Amino acid sequence: MTSIFAGVWELKRMAFRNVARHKVKTIITCLAITISVAVYIWVDSLLAGMSIESRRNIINYEMGAAKLQTKLYFEKKDEMPAYENFTGWESYARRVDEAGYNTAPRYTFSGTLYSQNGSAPVVINAVDPDAEARTLAYTSYIEFGRSIKNGEFGVALGAMTAEKLKIGIPARPTSRYLDELIAAAAPNQDDADFIRSCYQPMQSKAQFAETQAYAEERAKDRMTLKRDLATADIDRLWSLIDDAGLNDVRISTVIDYKAAPDGIRKDKWDADLWNLLTAREQALVGAAYEFDELTQAYLLIETDPAKLDAALAAMIRVDFSGAVKHVNQVIDAKVVGMVNSPDPYNNYNIGYMPLDVLQDEAGMMLEGHVTELIIRDKDLGAADMTSKKEGKSSIRAALDAGLARQGLALDERLDVFSWMDYAEDYLATEAMEAMETQIIAFLLFFLAFFGISNTMLLAILERTKEIGMMRAMGMTDGQMIFTYMMEAAFLGLIGSLLGIVLGCLITTPMVKYGMDFSAMLEQMEGDMGYRIAGNFRGAWNLPAIIGSGVAATVIASVMAFFPTHRAAKTPITESLRFE
Repeated sequence: MTSIFAGVWELKRMAFRNVARHKVKTIITCLAITISVAVYIWVDSLLAGMSIESRRNIINYEMGAAKLQTKLYFEKKDEMPAYENFTGWESYARRVDEAGYNTAPRYTFSGTLYSQNGSAPVVINAVDPDAEARTLAYTSYIEFGRSIKNGEFGVALGAMTAEKLKIGIPARPTSRYLDELIAAAAPNQDDADFIRSCYQPMQSKAQFAETQAYAEERAKDRMTLKRDLATADIDRLWSLIDDAGLNDVRISTVIDYKAAPDGIRKDKWDADLWNLLTAREQALVGAAYEFDELTQAYLLIETDPAKLDAALAAMIRVDFSGAVKHVNQVIDAKVVGMVNSPDPYNNYNIGYMPLDVLQDEAGMMLEGHVTELIIRDKDLGAADMTSKKEGKSSIRAALDAGLARQGLALDERLDVFSWMDYAEDYLATEAMEAMETQIIAFLLFFLAFFGISNTMLLAILERTKEIGMMRAMGMTDGQMIFTYMMEAAFLGLIGSLLGIVLGCLITTPMVKYGMDFSAMLEQMEGDMGYRIAGNFRGAWNLPAIIGSGVAATVIASVMAFFPTHRAAKTPITESLRFE
């Protein structure tokens, strides 16, 4: 046994001496491995940071840890079916509040927002301002203006959409638009001079993700808001713009509500409804209607509200168009603030309005209905992810227990849906983009290790005679293959250790200080797959760092097997005659 260990040790020493003998090849091969490992660590940190930041933003700025809403709304969530709403949310909110959760009611609807300078599609979240401030973090990122207040038709609009529609304070106006703004908002020369003093010519080319030549051309006619403006000056500038009516907007939307049709034509009944229903649903709907021979239509006869609701739910499930009524609505409002949060989702075509002003005919005729109740753990802050307490089952259990204590039960139409249920599409996209980037990193990895294979092949060719002599002296094929695999493993180990050091050095600034993606996001209108805006930081991934070093060493060793095995097949006599 001792002799076996001694032999293995001697083979290792021989492999290490070979590394030292061929310095140029060693340096070149180690350099390739070092760069590959370092790049992989940097890319992995970038992806990990993007993923963590995106998930944190989704939870803290968009939807909380979970939502209480109707099951049918969740099934059709991409369509934002505002008719799938519910009342009695106050009781549910009290129950989960007792269990340590913050809640925020919302009614979400879509429409078109018109300003004096254009229009844009918009999603409006009608909210309780105080509840939103307790539950979500975007309310702390009002860039200009102020937060919305109960009792006013005010809108807090995404900053990028506001600037596109020339609403509020422009951050990067052209010289021409600045002149137009002064002409519209300055009642006297003093105000005109003040507005002009708030801006300066653009100097930083990095503000545009474009070619240098194009950025220079754009910069000639582009102004930027001074960063050192006092709060009082910002408020004065906003007031001048607001007084000029430039913040006045009109929202064109449609009020959708469910209502069982009084009559359904026979052809529509057969083609669009009956055959799509389950047997149970056919029983419910069939009992609610009666066929009239004279009109050749099915007429509504059901008067029991519960049975009528059940039949209506069945029609909604199969997307029967006659079960949803549409009323056009126009809402006049004023943009009171611009949201510019770390989550780009909030900064574009998203607006927030007070829930209370939309209850009657002047708003959305809500009459106490909401589309969702956002839920978040009271003990977690804006920088936190989710806790075990925020799991879907934990929230549902707390809600059911609270209702049971009051002798109540959750409406069977409702359920709790976690942020992961809602973000399935995003998570799939995130995984796909991460895989694509990691494939590129792995390609770099394998390019480096094919270089190792080539280097080992050349080294073996140069030492063919030496190999023949060792085999003639009794060295087995297995010992020779082991020696050269150990030599490659030493190269992989040295290269990977240097790569880990280099990778950590180049990754540290990204983790500590972050990277600014604001220019790229502006050009892509906030859609780069990940939910990040402006500056974000990378993240350390210790398993990936260690794993990259181990993988580099193992792959390098394996790559040496093939040329060495080929050399072992060469007859000893030919090896000794090789020149």
